[in-house]
Amino acid sequence: MSQDKWAAKLGITSEADREHPSSPSDSSQESIKEDFQTQEASFESAQVEKLARENLDFLAALAMPLVFRYCFPHVFKSIWTWLLSYAHKTRDFSQLAIGLPRGFAKTTFIKIFLLYVILFTNRQFILVCAANVKKAVAILADVCDFLDEPNVKKVFGDWRVGLETDQQELKKFGFRGRNIILAAGTVSTVRGLNIKHQRPDVMLFDDIQTREDADSEVVSKQIELDLYGTAMKAKSPHGCLFIFIGNMYPTKWSLLRRLKSNPNWMKFIAGGILADGSSLWEDLQPIKQLLAEYQNDLSAGRPEVFFAEVLNDENASANNFIDTSKIPPNSFESETIHQGNYIIIDPATDKTNADAVSIGYFEIYDEKDVCTELLEDRLSPGAICEESIKMALKHNCRLIVVEANAFQYVLGWIIQQALLRYGIQGIEVVPIYSGGSSKNSRILTMFKQLLAGEVLLADSTRAQVISQIIPFNPLKTNNTDGILDLLCYAPRVRQEFGEFLTSGLILEMQEFSSQEVHDESITCSF
Repeated sequence: MSQDKWAAKLGITSEADREHPSSPSDSSQESIKEDFQTQEASFESAQVEKLARENLDFLAALAMPLVFRYCFPHVFKSIWTWLLSYAHKTRDFSQLAIGLPRGFAKTTFIKIFLLYVILFTNRQFILVCAANVKKAVAILADVCDFLDEPNVKKVFGDWRVGLETDQQELKKFGFRGRNIILAAGTVSTVRGLNIKHQRPDVMLFDDIQTREDADSEVVSKQIELDLYGTAMKAKSPHGCLFIFIGNMYPTKWSLLRRLKSNPNWMKFIAGGILADGSSLWEDLQPIKQLLAEYQNDLSAGRPEVFFAEVLNDENASANNFIDTSKIPPNSFESETIHQGNYIIIDPATDKTNADAVSIGYFEIYDEKDVCTELLEDRLSPGAICEESIKMALKHNCRLIVVEANAFQYVLGWIIQQALLRYGIQGIEVVPIYSGGSSKNSRILTMFKQLLAGEVLLADSTRAQVISQIIPFNPLKTNNTDGILDLLCYAPRVRQEFGEFLTSGLILEMQEFSSQEVHDESITCSF
């Protein structure tokens, strides 16, 4: 029999039922109710109880019919199965860390798990710790609301019949054949917790570190010390399931990041956007909505917030060498006439298995290089020709500079052939080499130039540049840093190719067609 039919037979209500009560004309509903009256309620309750035990969505709909709107996605159900594999163990002290992004109902999910523990396990003492007592009390209150839900009472009984202590921070009651204790606190306030000769056999640590805490080394270390030295030491000697749930913060003191590297914690961490580009929970947070949120954070110059708290990227703030908020704005008005301009092409980034191409257009004002336009995409050599020539014609730019390390110099030849083929005169294509210093060393030097205002960013390119600055890790060689590499070359272009920088006349002997740039005579692959 379907879940809906069992619920109907028991008189269990849904959100739709409560907002739109059945009318007398609803013959199917009346038939089910009449049928229900002829059968044993205990048998029906057992079937619903079985469904609630086995199905996350059914339990959630049963406990919060006015809130439940979307079925949980596959990843959440995998985490649920993982949690249940530990919920029934005895004499076990497993430590589970769950990383879920902000805005994806992670706390609601774990509240439903606490309800499962109360209804279907033999565990007796649940301790909930949060960043402060008020937040921990709110979690307990919601769990108690689940128990008070008429649907739950009809199937499992009234937990308040055996209620002994009913305080905000402490609940003691007899239910389901055992004495149960629910307590709320913080990791620093539960030392020696012992109630009714019982110690916690389930500990939930829900967002025990705030965003502000994560900015402070001292505060973060104290929270971690209290976690291990105070809260976890209050465990039952007969077994305790430790569950940490939270998300990354863009600081190196993020507690989830530290637990991720701790081999004693078993981890299940997921980002809001999956590897295939889809949303972790499309119904709740559609991918279109997530991308708009990212663009908003990016435009604000804070993409690391999205990377850390939505994507759970532990390297979101690996770069501590530059404060992006202190990068000077472009001080030159758009109407100001520049003293020269040029284009730089980085044929490919150094990232493993990546082939993104970066193209940047720069203008010179009072011996300062201003990055005015950027293009980064996976482009064929023919497409690189098309985009760079179009950019040169658009800005009347006479100089195209191509990074020419290894075999990349071939790209310069391809562009020259395209210019000859279409009779475009007045554009110089020159190579530039990285020299002896490593790329990361050059980028760190460029950061100083950015802060000093020697290289400036137009408003139209600022967000793109910052999006590569934030995750840049100087200890790694596979950063996505093509745009940063362009900025490294900018001062050298002015010094080495000054004779080509002043604007001049570009002649187009025949109409430039972007489609024809892909002709086989000027296209090759590396």
